[in-house]
Amino acid sequence: MSMTITEVLVQPQAIAWLQWAAQYFFYIGSAYAAAILFVIALVFKDETSHRLRAALVLTLAIGAIVGPLALTADLHQPGRAWHFYPHLTPWSWMSMGAIFLPVFSMLATVTAWLYLRADLQQLVKRDSKIFQLVSKLSLGDWETPAKGMLGVAFLTALSGLSIALYTGAEIAIVESRPLWHQPASPLLWFVTAFLGAVGFTTVLWLLFPHHRDNPLVSGDIYLLKRTVFLASVLALILIPIWASNHTDYSLFENTVWVKHLSTLTLLLLGCLVLAFAALRDNAARPLLRIRLGLGLVALTTLAATWCIRWVTLMEVQTIAKYDVGPYPYSLPAGSNGWLGIVGMLGLWLALALLTSELIGPSRRTRTFSPTATH
Repeated sequence: MSMTITEVLVQPQAIAWLQWAAQYFFYIGSAYAAAILFVIALVFKDETSHRLRAALVLTLAIGAIVGPLALTADLHQPGRAWHFYPHLTPWSWMSMGAIFLPVFSMLATVTAWLYLRADLQQLVKRDSKIFQLVSKLSLGDWETPAKGMLGVAFLTALSGLSIALYTGAEIAIVESRPLWHQPASPLLWFVTAFLGAVGFTTVLWLLFPHHRDNPLVSGDIYLLKRTVFLASVLALILIPIWASNHTDYSLFENTVWVKHLSTLTLLLLGCLVLAFAALRDNAARPLLRIRLGLGLVALTTLAATWCIRWVTLMEVQTIAKYDVGPYPYSLPAGSNGWLGIVGMLGLWLALALLTSELIGPSRRTRTFSPTATH
């Protein structure tokens, strides 16, 4: 009796989702989370400051602009995006996202414009002719009604939830990736999006022109601290659940993955520590210490948000689907690698620097109507 041994060779699986996808989830997540936080800040407008609300609404608008640009780059050709519309497939989450995304981006821009109209009107008092020209974008001296502002913001937050739903679902439906095909994966991306929103909001707050009478008020601190605390705790619970849901591959027995999971855990713990160390009453603290603490909060929350998306989206693709692998991924230096990441971050910063000039250093309040106090 003879035995025949047949070797089956499986073609190595290339990375399907490039770094552009990680960037898209990073920026668009911060946008829809900022939309939700902005609604909360508006509801409690007597306890929160105009400057924090302005930072939140700019985080919303800038993320809703930069995120889709990264997505079109992931499609390899920006012109391919229009194919979703003549060939709409309602059973495809990606196809539905082609409807949800432009609606969200439009609403985000309108929300930011409505909220910042009073700031645009103030630009007419500046000496620069450029600022005076920009002030015309307010389209008149009429006031934005408080109820109308809240209604548009609430509609934008609902639209943001549709983005959270479709971005989580289009990854979670991939059955060939057990680490994606589970409820914990979209939940993890959703809760950590709020860390990204806090990080970008803090960066914008730091970019605003400041005087000593422009600190974070107690309501601002409470909202930011509670957001970081809840998001970090939930993420710390979800990460081990997510990591254990691979039936054929144990992340806890692999040295590389133990390092990945340890890094994510340390970053989230760092967010928790800084939330209590830096986000506290700053009435008697030097402005430099306040800004330094907020800078550390911004760096840590953004690093945690980015690393979680990179590990759960990009590093997961290095795990072989059909054979033993491994298939390591190295980030190239060109436009599909570091250059693309730096370029998108540069675009976000450029938009943040430009829009931060709208918020004057002496404005402490913001009115929607004659009876509003903030």
